[in-house]
Amino acid sequence: MAGGNDQVEVKPKNLNIVWSEDKRYWKRDDETAELLQVCWLEVTGSAKVRPGNRYKISFEVSLKDDAFGWSGCPVSVMAKIGKKGRYSWKRVKLPDQLSAGNGRFSIPDEDFTMDVPPNGNVAQEELYFGLYEIWSGKWKGGLIIHKVIITPV
Repeated sequence: MAGGNDQVEVKPKNLNIVWSEDKRYWKRDDETAELLQVCWLEVTGSAKVRPGNRYKISFEVSLKDDAFGWSGCPVSVMAKIGKKGRYSWKRVKLPDQLSAGNGRFSIPDEDFTMDVPPNGNVAQEELYFGLYEIWSGKWKGGLIIHKVIITPV
């Protein structure tokens, strides 16, 4: 990250998405990743961060008109600093007021932040993050991932 106030956007092409190479489950291009159908949602990535800063993490997504399987199915956003860091996580339900086809929204819809220790340890200059729904076993689809936004706060 160049300056102290630089926001990082991670595009879907730079995310690790379980089953994304199988065209039965995902449709992916440089700008979006569209979930066709899965029962195991696991999307992960990482970004460089600066020691001593706090970062807000959010996934910018939308639901297609024919989205299914999300009702009562919470998703979790997880993050940690450095490969050996401890995960922090936030479990959220997709906002009830947002129905399929009503535009983009953020997961989570409220602040989810991580503090980077100020000691300057190179191993702690990487923020690892993920979006998961692996517990319900329900088939779901129609989620479009536009980007992950990492913002210094």
